[in-house]
Amino acid sequence: MIPSSRSVSRLATLATAVLLALALPALAAEKTRKAEAAQSTEPAAAQPSLVKVVDGVVQPRRPLAEAIADAILFLRKADGAYVPGRIDGDLAGYFMYAHVNADGSRVSRRQLSFPARHHAYFIRTFLNYYTYTGGAEWLQRARDLADWNLAHSTPATATYGNLPYSAYQDGKPTGSADKNSIETDKPAFLGQAYLSLFESTGDRRYLEGARRIAATLLPKQRADGSWPFRVIPQDGTIYEDQGGAPVFFVEFFEHLNRHEPKPEYARARDKATQLMIARNVERGEWGTYHEDIQPKPGTHLSAEPMSFTAAYLFSAAKARPEYVELGRRVLRQMEAKLVHTEGHSASPAAGVAEQATFAHIMAGHTARYCLALARLYEATKDPAVKSRALSSLNAVTYMQSDVGLFRTHFYDTVHKVEKDPATAANWYSQHLYTVCHLLECMAAFPEIAPQGEDHILGSSTALRNVRYAPGNLGYATAFPAKESIKLKSEPRAVRLGGRALAKGGQGDGWTFDAATHVLTVRHAAGEVSVLP
Repeated sequence: MIPSSRSVSRLATLATAVLLALALPALAAEKTRKAEAAQSTEPAAAQPSLVKVVDGVVQPRRPLAEAIADAILFLRKADGAYVPGRIDGDLAGYFMYAHVNADGSRVSRRQLSFPARHHAYFIRTFLNYYTYTGGAEWLQRARDLADWNLAHSTPATATYGNLPYSAYQDGKPTGSADKNSIETDKPAFLGQAYLSLFESTGDRRYLEGARRIAATLLPKQRADGSWPFRVIPQDGTIYEDQGGAPVFFVEFFEHLNRHEPKPEYARARDKATQLMIARNVERGEWGTYHEDIQPKPGTHLSAEPMSFTAAYLFSAAKARPEYVELGRRVLRQMEAKLVHTEGHSASPAAGVAEQATFAHIMAGHTARYCLALARLYEATKDPAVKSRALSSLNAVTYMQSDVGLFRTHFYDTVHKVEKDPATAANWYSQHLYTVCHLLECMAAFPEIAPQGEDHILGSSTALRNVRYAPGNLGYATAFPAKESIKLKSEPRAVRLGGRALAKGGQGDGWTFDAATHVLTVRHAAGEVSVLP
């Protein structure tokens, strides 16, 4: 971590104090976050950039692969007696605690977690790391989170039954700003994770879990394509009508329809897509999103749903080219308020603040913005987009502490100070979001993956039976798929089952780019082997 320089000028101090006085009323509205936001009131002048810039790209403090490896080691520090594969005893810290101490140990504050969203994200992260390393432990950790949520969903007899809880407090479901309600968009997010786990394992319990979520949500969709945001699960009373991330519904029903094509899934996806475009893109309305945030007006901006929405639009642009401009509109709205390229110690790279009313630059939100840029680059091959994305990906290495923590409160854009992770409240979510999206960006930017090693960087479907055995990198898919794999050297053969795939061509087969060392494989469902 690079420390901030501080001004000793009394005049600068007085001017900043006036600005602080004007900003405090807006911050005071967030009672649950004010204590965290007010850790430091000592102003500091914006410092000159301390980073190295080469050809317009901010260079990393350390290689991204090393940052990811240390982040994983940090995560294990709060495992306690947890053993992957056992959820009937002690659980890892990230199961029931949203926060983690700066040294990696468990917090002593009361239990508070947000399972539907955080656990969905953690499953996604662990599956990505399983694909990247072949470590079976990470597949098991993902399964444990899913199994816990399957066992702790709303009662099947409830009006909103079989849905994961959006908040868990003091060992009981509901809580935080959700009070006695649950959020309807977050189960759709976890439903996507269930489907990925089904693809990775073949375990139909995860497919059934996704089906049950869909069965509850389908009849609750309204004529305009929306669902109420916060509802009392027992009787369906609406606690807060508008908010959340419509993109989660779009992606969930699209993903489920790929497994089981049904008209009702396609209709739900299409109506949710129309809502997302009308509400989020055309009107620029977002509203409440986080589980610990009180109701907000539609004008309230949050980086997380905005980045996810833009990333989806760019990913779908091959079939719908007009989505590129729709996604750019979302990014422009986000960049006008939440993206900062000055003041912080990773400048001139972009750092992303969480919300308009909680303007702290965080590693996880920055990495997610980079994912949107990666998808935009894949759709357009715009070199300016690539430079911005690489700079911001490298910037997150300045947001990591010496013990591997991707810091939650990197820079306060109101007080103009960087936060010491030892005195700020750090979240598991921000830490693991960062790992998740660094891995996901590697397929678009293979240069950030380590040289001289073999790693699967991306796939169009979740992978099962991943192995990095000497002389035989392999995996299997349940669907026709495409993978990007960075290798030490060009393979002598790629096989699907016992059949050699052809080199070159546009259909099933493989190509190898000698400049990037990236192998691209297109194939039918089955077992793939890459032979050196």
